[in-house]
Amino acid sequence: MTNEAHIAGTGTAVPYPISTEQYLAHDRKIREHNGQSEHTIKMIERLTLGTGIHTRHYVHPHWLPQGKQPSDYPDAVDVSLSEDIFTPHDYIPPYHERMKVFHDTAVKLAVKAARKALADWGGDPSQITHLITTCTSGWSEPGIAVEVIRQLGLPLDCQKAELNFNGCFCGATCLRMARDAVRGGDASGVLVVAVETASTHYDLNATDTSSLVAHSLFADGAAAVILAPQGRWKYTGTGMSLVPDSTALLGLDPPKSPEHSAYRMTLDKGVGPALGGYLQSERGSSLLDKLEASGDGVKPGLAIHPGGPNILHHVGQAFMARGWQENALEHSYDTLRSVGNLGAAAMLFVLARNLEKVKEDKLITMAFGPGVTIEWATLERADT
Repeated sequence: MTNEAHIAGTGTAVPYPISTEQYLAHDRKIREHNGQSEHTIKMIERLTLGTGIHTRHYVHPHWLPQGKQPSDYPDAVDVSLSEDIFTPHDYIPPYHERMKVFHDTAVKLAVKAARKALADWGGDPSQITHLITTCTSGWSEPGIAVEVIRQLGLPLDCQKAELNFNGCFCGATCLRMARDAVRGGDASGVLVVAVETASTHYDLNATDTSSLVAHSLFADGAAAVILAPQGRWKYTGTGMSLVPDSTALLGLDPPKSPEHSAYRMTLDKGVGPALGGYLQSERGSSLLDKLEASGDGVKPGLAIHPGGPNILHHVGQAFMARGWQENALEHSYDTLRSVGNLGAAAMLFVLARNLEKVKEDKLITMAFGPGVTIEWATLERADT
């Protein structure tokens, strides 16, 4: 008999909150200090206000308002950075300086989110048999998985896998792999952890529109989900699809020239239309037919990756064309407003923060990333 995989626990962690007003004021100060044009400053201001984000969270305390200290934010994860890597380098630290703070930032957020997921689950940490992590913001080995095992007291023979540098869809990929492990019968508990520290890659040298869009959207945080044979929501299906002819629209590259001090993201304005068009194409419609199929005529709830307002608008249009209400993506918009786009952790944040609020007994999830890749899944309330 095949075990069914269920969401059994969730947890999230964020660092210091930065209001949009504070972000723009500090961004202007930094750009003026480095002699950038008013045109560039106004462009990032326009793009940032257009995201609808109210608050983002950053691990680097130099973004805090003047006079504020990390200790003023008791609800935030205190990453306790031993040094400010931005100010000494006129806010353009070289790549090696950025990576020096990986353990002080991404790893601490990941451990905090994982600890919360374990507490929410209420199970015995010794029953975690598998650990799958993902991060696009940095890498070191031993890395996130080893620290989670060590600090949470998980079994030393816990089977770990790290899926780094995949992008925004990969938190959902980790959930798909976790589901396979549970259904395979070898896993009594699988812990998935996704973390991003996008602020470490804030790069003043990147003034092209695509990079400015990325700066306006991406923020820091971690989310963790435990999958087990019993839980509140059952994973009834999962998989992935590629949007045809879209590879140039969304991508991530390491530094490739001396003037590049951080990762560069390609985030074309055509991503949203491409996703919306695909979901209304013959192939995409067939996928939605499969995800929607229930026989009771009730539309499932939606937990869609909050990639940005452009993406949510076009994806939302595709769902509304099939009869969903205009507020069907409210959980995604709420997540975007309160934390921004958290990359691989973003869709997991939507799940973790809203599963208890979902009124429907069935749920469709989607995460998007380079490819353009769509990771999708269906969930069903376990007590129905």
